[in-house]
Amino acid sequence: MKKLIFIALFFAACKSGSRTYVNHTEGQYSIADDTLIILDTLIINRMGYQKVRNGQTLPKEYKVKQWGQHSPDAPVIRIDGKHAFLNNTIYTQVP
Repeated sequence: MKKLIFIALFFAACKSGSRTYVNHTEGQYSIADDTLIILDTLIINRMGYQKVRNGQTLPKEYKVKQWGQHSPDAPVIRIDGKHAFLNNTIYTQVP
């Protein structure tokens, strides 16, 4: 599964006009790795997270959300240099 996600991210990043941003967050109750891919007409947010319960890390779970860039339900993303801001999350651009 990890190889498939890596290959998909690699090809998405290679497209012209695409940008890829990542975020890693750890807290008391979860560990999360997010990838935000901005293509010409599509925004893809891939999330992998592990819940932490009673000091034990549970198996990784995944979610994928995608929006058209100009659709009414698309999130507002602010891009400032090598960072993208989605809600309260700061993503760093992959070189």
